[in-house]
Amino acid sequence: MNTYWSQYVQKTEELYLSRALKFNNKNIDKLTDIMQLRDGMDILEVGCAGGLLCHLLQEKLPNAKITGIDFDTGHIDYAKKKTEELGLRCNFIAGDATRLPFEDNSFDACYSHTVINFCDPEKFVSEQYRVLRPGGRMIIMGVYERGSKPEEWIPTDGCEEKALFDKVWEAASHNPNSNIKRYEDRKEKFFSYLEAHGFSNIGIDAMASVVYAPDCDNIDDETAKAQINNDRVSELSSAEKAYRMAPDALSETEYQTLIDMINRRFDDRIQQYESGNKSWEFRIATTVFISGTK
Repeated sequence: MNTYWSQYVQKTEELYLSRALKFNNKNIDKLTDIMQLRDGMDILEVGCAGGLLCHLLQEKLPNAKITGIDFDTGHIDYAKKKTEELGLRCNFIAGDATRLPFEDNSFDACYSHTVINFCDPEKFVSEQYRVLRPGGRMIIMGVYERGSKPEEWIPTDGCEEKALFDKVWEAASHNPNSNIKRYEDRKEKFFSYLEAHGFSNIGIDAMASVVYAPDCDNIDDETAKAQINNDRVSELSSAEKAYRMAPDALSETEYQTLIDMINRRFDDRIQQYESGNKSWEFRIATTVFISGTK
């Protein structure tokens, strides 16, 4: 059982909500077109987290067989539960992206979203080549975010919330669990990995999504509040992860004060939105798709 990622890096709910803002029913047609996915295919997501993309694709491609694999069993448990809630039939398996537990020539398409830079890239690519059928497609997805609103959910200087947040994270940084193993994240090298492992028809595409613009009139009320609350979940999760790694850094009273201050700030932002007091912040996420054919 491995729950390192969901406990110390990104909580499953945090990942699911943020991906839901990037990928949704409004851009699913564009997504499947770029990825060249069709109904009836056998499709594998490598590093599926809570299964958001698998769920979207299953709704779009009801006759496809969609499997998600992730090393973190917390993510997999969440994905299975969510699948039942949604009444879908995606299959989720706990396993290693560099040692996929599948036979050769099992899938028509394999895709991943911000995973390759946390795995041995050579093994990551070669394993997907192995499990793909001839003519199958491998897609590596990466994300760039830009806008007038950088990660402003991080508390600002000169306030108690900032002091408590920094105090707990300074202590957490000394915990080995805070050291995430990363591999080189140079997108231009992904092309050469695909080429070196036998892929052809190597190409690139991109899709942009508005992930934060609650004050704009073309963003509906439900989505606007979801965008604000996604940042709330990110900060609450960050505080929780740090406190789990450094439980002695704050007293229980200090920790609860930090949580209360985070919630109060985002409650105020919701109230600001509902009152029509606009700040016009925005963020746009551009998803890059690097792909090749076996």
